[in-house]
Amino acid sequence: MYKEIEIKKELLDYLDNNNLTMEDALKDDDLHFKVYNEDYFIIGYRNAEKWLIHNNENYTFNALNYVQEQEREELGEVNTTFDNAEALVNHYAYWVGYKIIHDLKNELSV
Repeated sequence: MYKEIEIKKELLDYLDNNNLTMEDALKDDDLHFKVYNEDYFIIGYRNAEKWLIHNNENYTFNALNYVQEQEREELGEVNTTFDNAEALVNHYAYWVGYKIIHDLKNELSV
């Protein structure tokens, strides 16, 4: 998944900054909200536009498709308008973060 390691690093930084173990953090039902929704993952339109490009390949439509697929799957429909790169990247990090935390809970049986 595009930049999943970078998005997971956000979780690891949160754990480090709050002196939490992964096991303890995963017991918090609000962990996803705290890590991926209380603050922006990327700030600034230009920073977000740069983030969506890797090795001269633009991943905007990959991110957009993923976010829309997740909204349809989890919410039943797409409700969000992505009119700028910053909104798209932050929503993408939100949904990838959701998957990361879900997978870790399953992996660690939390």
